[in-house]
Amino acid sequence: MNNYKLLEMSSFTRNIKSECTLVKFHKNLLIAGSHNGLLICWDIHTGIEKWSSKYDGPCSGAIIEDGEIYLVEEGKIHCIDLQSGESKWSNEVEGLSEFVKIYNGHIWVGASVYDLHISNYSESGIWMFNKNGVCIKKYELESKPWSFDVLDNGLYLGLSRPLCGYARLIEGEEIEYYKLENKSPITTGISDENSIFLGHSDGNVSIIGNGIKEWKNKGASPIKDLQYNKGISMGSETGKIYSENDWEIDLKIELDIISSAPSNNNIDYLWASAWNGKTNIFSIDNNSGNIEFKIEHPSRVRKIICFDQFIALGDSNGKIFLIENDVLQRRLKSKPEDIRIDEKRTLLRERLSALRE
Repeated sequence: MNNYKLLEMSSFTRNIKSECTLVKFHKNLLIAGSHNGLLICWDIHTGIEKWSSKYDGPCSGAIIEDGEIYLVEEGKIHCIDLQSGESKWSNEVEGLSEFVKIYNGHIWVGASVYDLHISNYSESGIWMFNKNGVCIKKYELESKPWSFDVLDNGLYLGLSRPLCGYARLIEGEEIEYYKLENKSPITTGISDENSIFLGHSDGNVSIIGNGIKEWKNKGASPIKDLQYNKGISMGSETGKIYSENDWEIDLKIELDIISSAPSNNNIDYLWASAWNGKTNIFSIDNNSGNIEFKIEHPSRVRKIICFDQFIALGDSNGKIFLIENDVLQRRLKSKPEDIRIDEKRTLLRERLSALRE
């Protein structure tokens, strides 16, 4: 297995000054947010900064619709013009804003209050706003949600203790709580068009769609991340990854992230980022589970997101990396000395970019 450096595989890098907490693509734009509240937008084809804005931070979630970014951070929601970066309106919620979704024409924000005296979350809620920033209603929750997803028939929230299970929220109705066969707390969740996938602390997964199914893994640690790409892939904290495509692998180090990655030669790929004092990103054939290559990076990668033929990563030092699939494939086929020349060119471009800032 060949090893590469993240910098040498990247088309450009940028700096958001503190730990990356948010990365989003929208058409030709890349948007990244930091723990300290810096939000920056770049053109993915030129690398030119379109705008930057400063908030309290951390930037914890965002969703984009109709030319507007709905950003949640530090007990607030902001509506931001996508093209200019100017704030159109802001409003407050109680606790730390964590999730934001659009459902039935409204903006839904999930937030929780952390109590230092008990070292746990003491209360959680869901706020419903209209697109003018007016809070229409607050729903109080009986357990903290660790996932927040939308299907046609409502909002679904995967819950921790004391309730565990999940909740469904339909506008105009009271929250409904449901038990699952698996009684362990929810740790993470994702959705596709028809189903919700909820990862549990015992390493198993519940699937809510046309009925409820349980995916049981043998002796796994808590589910750390889930990814749906022509089948569900489940990653545990200890580095074991299980796939609905009938394969499993053990990275044997702590898993942080599973992400889809651009396909190549009709093969779909997953990228799994794991930590053992440095970041190790494994490129995995999603059909077979074979590891094709590995990318290393000295800082911890906090976010990975894929869009079309691009993949973006953000690390704990605030560095943002953009990888273009055609450049990646070319460098994978290159001689090591040619890759180093490309890396030097990338570094030179970044220094020139820094001088212009």
